Amino acid sequence: MSSTQSWIPLARVQEIAEIEPAILLLGLSLGAWAIYKLFLRNVSKERHARLNNLGKNLVFHLLGGLILFGIYQALITKTIFPHSGASPRIAAYVGFAAIASGTIIFVKVSRILLFEYLFLSHMRVGVPLLIVNLFTLVLSLVLSGWIATDVFGVRLTPLLATSAILSLVLGLALQDTLGNLFAGIALQFDKPFEIGDWVEIQHEGQKWIGEVREVSWRATVLLAFGEELVTIPNRIVGQAQVSNFAARERPFVRRQTFRLPYGSPVDAAKQAMVLSALATAGVRKEPLPLAMVSELAESWIEFRLIYFIDDYATQYIIADRVIQSVLAGLQRIGVSLASPRMHIELSNPTGSRPLQQHN
Repeated sequence: MSSTQSWIPLARVQEIAEIEPAILLLGLSLGAWAIYKLFLRNVSKERHARLNNLGKNLVFHLLGGLILFGIYQALITKTIFPHSGASPRIAAYVGFAAIASGTIIFVKVSRILLFEYLFLSHMRVGVPLLIVNLFTLVLSLVLSGWIATDVFGVRLTPLLATSAILSLVLGLALQDTLGNLFAGIALQFDKPFEIGDWVEIQHEGQKWIGEVREVSWRATVLLAFGEELVTIPNRIVGQAQVSNFAARERPFVRRQTFRLPYGSPVDAAKQAMVLSALATAGVRKEPLPLAMVSELAESWIEFRLIYFIDDYATQYIIADRVIQSVLAGLQRIGVSLASPRMHIELSNPTGSRPLQQHN
């Protein structure tokens, strides 16, 4: 190889680094910007921030790519270094850099377009990043393979065949990681839940309840009632029993138990419980709450109050309000909660008669 020749074939670079691909990239970028301005004005602040950050990053790479493409065109047309023997070699390097930059720009604008599509189709629910990240990875691998084949003439088929043993070793070493990855992909296709849903996940005696915040490569992240983040490997989620409390149209049924002493007016107590529940914010008026006697014990009558709510996330707050309202309602009719009663007998050693009795 002479000193003016490059290990990057200039002829192949010239076939790829044409003006048409540059115009296509600019058109895709403008199209992504137009979609954002026309159809995504009402998205959340988080989505605006994400798209703005992606847009700024894309503009930065576009400017860099245009500068490289302009320098390459100047070298090819000999606008600069017209009498330099190293001009073709420099043009090959700069042209390849422009192709690589264009490839990165295409991946980034495709990522933005995918985000916009998902935001448009999921306006009120979250978008799993796993879908976008997986798409970005696959697209990057495909374009890298295309550059290796089309620019350098690398034959990928023999390389893939000879890497079977390496793939086996890596597969065994990354068994858990790959299991989580493919479980996450399966979750995206099956869609047992979406971002923002409240779910209960049960697996081998363990139970997690929370709002789905993210489904990543490795795990599903829940925000529990205590505001703590719970990270569950996707492999476990895929094997677990998942109850989704958001994917339903019927209201949620909740129950509270109250124990009243014998002699309490049963009908009046039932009516007080129902009216107190109806007066509580968050309790549905339809279906109506229901109060019933559920058990007769030695020291009390057990009442069960059944009511319906729409918001699973606030069930404990609503339950606290219901209990306070029922207690106030029972107090207004002169009824208090029952307390445990104990019957004790003390007898003399001979057992002839009781010495003392307390109730």
